[in-house]
Amino acid sequence: MTPPNPDARTEHSDQDGPSRVGPYRVVDTLDVLDHAEDARRRLARDDRTGRVVVLTLPHASLAEDPGYAVRFRAEAENSRRLSGRWTAPVLDVAPAGADLPWIAHDCAPALTLPAALAAHGGPLPESTVRALGAALAECLAEAHANGLVHAGISPGSVLLTLDGPRLTGYGLARAVSLDAGRRAGVLHGAVSSTLPPGRPAGAPLRPQDDLYALGAVLVHAATGRIDADPDALPDGLRAPIAACLSADPAERPEPRTLAHEFATSGTALPESVRATLAAQAARHPVMVPLAPPTDPEPVGERSRPSRRAVTLGALTGAAGLALGAAGAGAARAFTDGPRRSRPVPRVRGTAPAPLWQLTVDEALVRPPLISRGSVALLMSKKVLSAVHLRDGKQLWSRDDLLPTGDLTLFDGGLFLMLSGTEFSVVSVRTGKVVWTERRYDGSEGRPLFAAVWGAEGHTLWFLAGRITDGGKEEEPVVVAYDVARRRELWRTPVPLTGGTAFAGQGVLHGGALLVPMGTRRLSEGPWSYLALDARSGRKLWRRSYQSVSSDANNIRMTAPGDLLISYDQNAMQAHDLSSGERRWRFTTEGSLYTAPVVHGRTLFFTDENSDTHAVDTRRGEQRWRHGPAFTSTEPMQYSETALSHTGRMVFQRNGSEVDAFDAADGSPRWRFAPVGSGQQAGGLSGYVTSAPGMAVVVNGGALYALPVD
Repeated sequence: MTPPNPDARTEHSDQDGPSRVGPYRVVDTLDVLDHAEDARRRLARDDRTGRVVVLTLPHASLAEDPGYAVRFRAEAENSRRLSGRWTAPVLDVAPAGADLPWIAHDCAPALTLPAALAAHGGPLPESTVRALGAALAECLAEAHANGLVHAGISPGSVLLTLDGPRLTGYGLARAVSLDAGRRAGVLHGAVSSTLPPGRPAGAPLRPQDDLYALGAVLVHAATGRIDADPDALPDGLRAPIAACLSADPAERPEPRTLAHEFATSGTALPESVRATLAAQAARHPVMVPLAPPTDPEPVGERSRPSRRAVTLGALTGAAGLALGAAGAGAARAFTDGPRRSRPVPRVRGTAPAPLWQLTVDEALVRPPLISRGSVALLMSKKVLSAVHLRDGKQLWSRDDLLPTGDLTLFDGGLFLMLSGTEFSVVSVRTGKVVWTERRYDGSEGRPLFAAVWGAEGHTLWFLAGRITDGGKEEEPVVVAYDVARRRELWRTPVPLTGGTAFAGQGVLHGGALLVPMGTRRLSEGPWSYLALDARSGRKLWRRSYQSVSSDANNIRMTAPGDLLISYDQNAMQAHDLSSGERRWRFTTEGSLYTAPVVHGRTLFFTDENSDTHAVDTRRGEQRWRHGPAFTSTEPMQYSETALSHTGRMVFQRNGSEVDAFDAADGSPRWRFAPVGSGQQAGGLSGYVTSAPGMAVVVNGGALYALPVD
């Protein structure tokens, strides 16, 4: 008979929780009686290795909630991305089929902060609180720099060890979502006690909320209470902790500033806490199971130990050992200030650490525009600016340039900016306007600028309307304009029977400008193109594409192999551009609301279910498909697809995070959930743009440059 999978079993013993969780046997509790907390924390032994770990389990009131179990496990998996010396290392996370979610940390022996206060008999010394504040602030600085809001700092998530404090509990407040508090008053009190007052239930958690939680935890460490008035704090702690607890999030300090302010010297871990940790180590020493002998023991050699587990270190000497070697480690951890952190091995699925992070005053309204692989142009509602991609440093910023549409790049480090019926050419490096064109304003019989249709080298192609002196709109024209010499090259009337409804949908393809031919009623007839020679404006051919809707809102694009790719509802089609013949048709379960991308002979796109597809453009056959890394409770219609600069990696930006896949086979590479203004709870509102060697992720007003390729 095949034995059950130990990773999927959970043996329940009594009302205090299970006695066995996956491969771990619970040996002790770290919780303090009558202390409200957000989760249960236990010491457990891995019978496979003899190692003692700290287990975090759901609060008893949520143990049977399947929705919470999914959120708990998702947050636990994401916690693997945390790094740094004061973050508890993640050993293991409950598998997807486990009855009870859990996470195992390698930081035993350990005491939760309430247990440490109980061992000490009251509030901790000021030096201990300062050391604790410096370590936790450093944790937050690293988390925020890597695009993570911790959302789980509480007295129980802070562990004191003989080698310094360790932070656990990542995402517990997000997993609870606070709606569970209506079913469990104790849990609601534990979670809400470290959140800013007046915060609406279920509102987004921001980096500033982590600072408030840190202040509440330090109040508890210094006073024994979590709701104490900052005036009750010692003089040396009052100002920095009060700043963390400010009602105005903007008044709360930056984590690195706080870590510097809390920097201290002197042995900070009280002797009473060290002794309690040593006693815990003596009760639960590391056990090494011996492997069964493989060969008979030769005569004359020493006999082997018995096959029972061997205790490392005599029990009688464990306390002295812990207080000696480990105690010296604690002194170093709390006394000597910052140490060089050990290299953290890259965990599969962990997003790379950002090369730099930048916060701008307002959320961007367009994706960053990358000029020559070295400069990113950033546009918000009120400011146009440029940053250097090497280090994220700002080159210039202007609040007197207010574009009314997308920016367009040209050779020579120039870009075009629209402002009403005017367009200006601006220097990428300096932000200075080189010149402004005002001759396409529709006055005195001149054409009225409508939309950019293409740009290459120094040539701009745009659509313009023709207005008679009586105000009647005549046949539009396509204009080719040389921005280097500031002169019109040619103009060609085009029979856009739908007026300028298709502005911006012209396409440059193979030396031709493809002009969409609309119908008088957008729902009538198939889609058609008029091809103009890009150099002369001469009309080359006109083709219609049966089954391609003329709806102006549908998505169409060209692809290598002389293809027109169109997507209508949940059907993607490829037509031969020259002949109009359909090559193939590909259907999906979800509709497409955002544009696909093409690399070589592969088309990548993400549908409304956040399923990312790779399709062979020659035959319309699916190469791979990958669903989202999590189940969202929010609509995900507008998931977007992007490619790295080399095309080796595919990015899916959905409503919660950025997922990266290998472009060759669709295998997941990593997940990145950035913080930033405008985010939803665990959410993302922004863009992904590629540049050589990096992906620039935007969430509201926060930018992260992630190394890729």
